[in-house]
Amino acid sequence: MSNHREIEPQHRKSMNDVAAVMANIFKGYGFALFIFPLDGNGGRMNYISNAERADMLVALKEFIANNEGRVHNAPESKQ
Repeated sequence: MSNHREIEPQHRKSMNDVAAVMANIFKGYGFALFIFPLDGNGGRMNYISNAERADMLVALKEFIANNEGRVHNAPESKQ
């Protein structure tokens, strides 16, 4: 089951333009750009990434676990 939705039309061009610049600057690295309303009044989170969705989900879970102090890196772990 996927809740994946396209970038909202009003953000599509800007997000693609920024992603193209990031891809040029960070060659060989995965990245994601998230935008969301700061006021909490409507809207939704939009994101764009140069990584496959499954790989980005792994990276995000790792990021959250690390920032919550729940990460345990085994000696042989790669990412």
